Amino acid sequence: MTSIHRFLAVSALCLMGLALFPDDSRAQVYVNRTYEAGLDAMWQGHGVAAADYDGDGDLDLYIASQLKFDRFNPRSWNRLYRNDGDGTFTDVTQEAGAQVDFLPDMPVKIFGNKHSVSWADYDRDGDPDLLLTQVGPEVLFRNNGDGTFTDIADAAGLNGGELDEFETSGATWFDFDLDGWLDLYISSWKGPNRFYRNRGDGTFEDIGAATGMDDEAQTWMSISWDVNDDDLPDLYLANDFGANTLYLNQGNGQFVDASAEWGLADEGESMGLALDDASGDGFPDLYVTNNAVREGDAMLNTFFLGAAQGPLQDSAGPLGIANTNWAWGTEFFDGDLDGDLDLFVVNGALIERNTPNRYFRNMLREEGALRWTDIASASQVDGRAESHGLLVFDVEDDGDPDLLITNWDEPLYFLVHPGSSNRWLKVALEGTTSNKEGFGSVITVITQEGRQQRWYNGVDFLGQSIQPALFGLGTETTYEAIEVEWPGGMTERWPGGEASQTVRLVQGSGTLVSTFVERPVALPDEMSVYPNPAAGSVTFRLDAADDQGIYTAGPSRRVEWSVHDMLGRRVWHGTGSSTRLSLDSGNWIPGVYTVLAIDRVSGKRWSRPFVVGRW
Repeated sequence: MTSIHRFLAVSALCLMGLALFPDDSRAQVYVNRTYEAGLDAMWQGHGVAAADYDGDGDLDLYIASQLKFDRFNPRSWNRLYRNDGDGTFTDVTQEAGAQVDFLPDMPVKIFGNKHSVSWADYDRDGDPDLLLTQVGPEVLFRNNGDGTFTDIADAAGLNGGELDEFETSGATWFDFDLDGWLDLYISSWKGPNRFYRNRGDGTFEDIGAATGMDDEAQTWMSISWDVNDDDLPDLYLANDFGANTLYLNQGNGQFVDASAEWGLADEGESMGLALDDASGDGFPDLYVTNNAVREGDAMLNTFFLGAAQGPLQDSAGPLGIANTNWAWGTEFFDGDLDGDLDLFVVNGALIERNTPNRYFRNMLREEGALRWTDIASASQVDGRAESHGLLVFDVEDDGDPDLLITNWDEPLYFLVHPGSSNRWLKVALEGTTSNKEGFGSVITVITQEGRQQRWYNGVDFLGQSIQPALFGLGTETTYEAIEVEWPGGMTERWPGGEASQTVRLVQGSGTLVSTFVERPVALPDEMSVYPNPAAGSVTFRLDAADDQGIYTAGPSRRVEWSVHDMLGRRVWHGTGSSTRLSLDSGNWIPGVYTVLAIDRVSGKRWSRPFVVGRW
């Protein structure tokens, strides 16, 4: 069944459902606990994200102010809030060294001076690090593991040693080359986007120009998932003042623009993105929030129903989720824990005041067909401030999803879920060969009622969090199994258990369901090294044995490289999908070295001695 046929069938069922089921009157009333929780000092917030930075088992918060830093204006201060475990938070910004009072003075910008907050364990040392974007140089706070942070952005190569005034907006961590290290895409509303490959040694290589992804499309944010099911992570950009862009990963360090092919060149002046399977058909759906005004006409949000191939179909209008005013942050989550995904949208702008935030309940479980009903007013979450940031997280670790909304010129909203009798399951991931967070994984929970899936990436508008994926189980007391498809295609299965608990799944500890998809490739017989002897740059290449003279590693082939000196000591190590490696040997001690390459899929090894120095 094609996407449009499926949509027409869903619409017909929805019309029958409207006759049989009145609008839901059981909306749960959230409680605003901003002041009681100790979050009232955070005015004029922007990006927000959650992670357990101190390893005590609960989710902590970092919130960016949209204002440029002013030591005499507390509303301009970014804040790190430690979760006290009882529904309250303590501001530990200063003692943790997580304030950004060292930024150079920059001009005030119309859309704010400090933007996104993104957590990721970029160095794979077991604790989450923190990236902040703003007008001017970026900040990468390395977690020291003792409750403090150190900015290492310049040393890591993220700022290029130059002072810029780019209006950097969102940031997305994802492992594009499947080497286990999180790479970084930084988008800018004013200035070129930047794409960094994680070298695995604490530094990054700027590959924006080499991959063709350094465009200047005024991008607010990006989100990654495997669009065409080839086991490669792709990237979608939400662009203001122009068409959105879908980049398909080719597996060789290159991306191609497939926006038209997939019908995703949305020109609605996009802001926020939300991705997950709201329709319950096994394909991820995409919701895009758009600027609400253009020449007096409404610029409607789009809801693309997922499918195995493009072009995807927009069904936001018939489903009643198209016009939400000037929308920003948005997220799918199971607010009532009934087993389907609801939708939250925050909005507001200087020229569009007093517009409520929107909360759409998904009626799929009740009616058997996709239908949305707005319960924002009944749930008392229809705040009318100019809202931008949205974070859905479980503050009390009780399975109930709470909401944190940042407001442009007012205190934030911390809206606590009132509790539910429905059961739940939270799934936390730990990658071993994949990235530590498991970003890019697809999690499937199997129950007697069927299957639920989550496309796990942690991304929100101006934020990226590390937290367990939440599944509502309704009245079910157990679940039958969990499957995780890790980035690159490896799938594992774990047995079922009791509902209303958090399970942590470590890659390699489950039962293997499938491995990387093998592609027909002729493995080369030899490795070449040139120049040999080498006095500076030296290149190692696996010489191909196929008809075209090309050996492509791609998503299903992982090549591990290492260089050893005469005593067998390893002087360099790295893993990737490339069959060619170039290194600078200029600082190496002259002598004989050995390069070793291992194909992780087949186990085949290549080695070759070479000489460093002028002889």
